[in-house]
Amino acid sequence: MRTLVLDNGSFAIKCGYAEDETSARTIPNSVTRTKRTKRMYVGDLIDSSTDLSGLYYRSPFERGYLVHWDVQLAVWDRVFSSDVLGCTPNETDLMLTEPIFNLHQIQRNMDEIVFEEYGFASLVRAPTARLVEAGARDLIYGDEGRDPECVLVVDAGHAFTHVVPYHMGRQIASGVRRVDVGGRLLTNYLKETVSFRYWDMMDETFIMSAVKEKCCFVSEDFKRDIEATRGCVGRRRGGNPLGLEYVLPDFSTSRQGFIQGSQPDDIVTDSQLLPLCNERFAIPEALFHPSDIGIEQAGIHQAVVRAVAACPAEMHAVLLANIIVVGGSACLPGLRQRLQSEVQAQVSHRVRVFAPQDPVHWAWQNGCALATQSRARSWQVSKAQYEEMGAHRTIVHFGSIS
Repeated sequence: MRTLVLDNGSFAIKCGYAEDETSARTIPNSVTRTKRTKRMYVGDLIDSSTDLSGLYYRSPFERGYLVHWDVQLAVWDRVFSSDVLGCTPNETDLMLTEPIFNLHQIQRNMDEIVFEEYGFASLVRAPTARLVEAGARDLIYGDEGRDPECVLVVDAGHAFTHVVPYHMGRQIASGVRRVDVGGRLLTNYLKETVSFRYWDMMDETFIMSAVKEKCCFVSEDFKRDIEATRGCVGRRRGGNPLGLEYVLPDFSTSRQGFIQGSQPDDIVTDSQLLPLCNERFAIPEALFHPSDIGIEQAGIHQAVVRAVAACPAEMHAVLLANIIVVGGSACLPGLRQRLQSEVQAQVSHRVRVFAPQDPVHWAWQNGCALATQSRARSWQVSKAQYEEMGAHRTIVHFGSIS
């Protein structure tokens, strides 16, 4: 019996078999429609299209919760098909992730679809943060072989950022905090800023998402860098070390853009260039100051401090020393260092922030490792048990392992 680990993110699905890490795949969790041909592509089928300008994405998630089941089933059908994973559900155990504080009706629908529509042999359903916490020992202590008593997970995802404290593997619900800033908001913010200053990119989500990933970073000293970039418009025109120019793809000779000067013999015209300067670090600054864009909430560093303060006093020092940041936004250069310095400035205890080498797939990798352990077996609900227990007791069971 194989175990399929499926990290069902709102932006992308990270999936593969626990027994074979080479089977790992990352599939866009959306149905995409092209602007010119109006063709629809499910999941990774968009990779076969050359019409990538002005894409329209339909996601199964709304504000971080799975609500459009027609879209999700279409993507899952693609993932389980012989063209991707070749999954036979009745011969497969499934480990599936869900958001923190997922709604019971969504959980009920998810369990019914997994067991009644697909017919998987068994299911483990757990929050992404729980899988991150399960792998904290290797990240924090390395080969010492001891589990950390307390862990604080900062999951900077696509829809929003969660801060989740754990004590001895148990979630401290009163300490969970959410910041409504994630990768999608940063991409939209970048689109609006660039469209106002340079080119109209409001319909170019595909391009601007790539620009964000390749060009943006988190400033260690925002005031210093914003002053240094005063009057800067790209590197070639302004000569500023923080400025650069991004070569936009034309989708005829190139599918991906690149930073000017990063590839040999790149000859481009001004019409292909997107100048960037303070946009590179001003956009990610919304993670620390959401009020700058009209979201009256604490930044992620303040959310960390408040999450720790909501836990028992004897846990504060250990939680602050064992902070793990994961998710797509954790890939932004400088985020770990900035978060550590901002939190340290507000507390007296020593602060340590850890980031895995691959923050996007870290939960999936831990799920694969966890699937082979005995405690994962105790979390499982088989199809027969589901039919005997019913939907409500299944929800209660999975709630006990969050």
